[in-house]
Amino acid sequence: MAPSSEEVVRVRDVGYFRDLPHGDSAEISLRDARGSLAEHLVAPVVGYLTGGCTLAAAAGYAFDELHPARPEIAPLAILTDGEWSWPNDLPYYVETYRVGLPEEFLRHAEALGWRPPQLTAQRLAELAGEPDD
Repeated sequence: MAPSSEEVVRVRDVGYFRDLPHGDSAEISLRDARGSLAEHLVAPVVGYLTGGCTLAAAAGYAFDELHPARPEIAPLAILTDGEWSWPNDLPYYVETYRVGLPEEFLRHAEALGWRPPQLTAQRLAELAGEPDD
């Protein structure tokens, strides 16, 4: 059932580490999260994260904040599975630095077989807060 015009659709955030330019100051540091993800989870988590739907995109690029040369990672965007959202540089940090993610998110992704659902344009518009036409 679609939310009414008065309902607010909320997704939970993951991967907005506080030391990223697009991070959340209330979150853990990217530096502190390094090496926290079990090696056997890297591939399925990266697959899940890269399979999300684009919720929003912006001009500009994300850069590797842990590398001294700060190479470009990807254009700035937010991906979602409809319940969680994450910046599209998160798969890079998981793969390169094995950054840890909340257990609740990992259980959610695993329960979906490490395959995020593909969302309809209508669902993405609801998540983005776009008004109905």
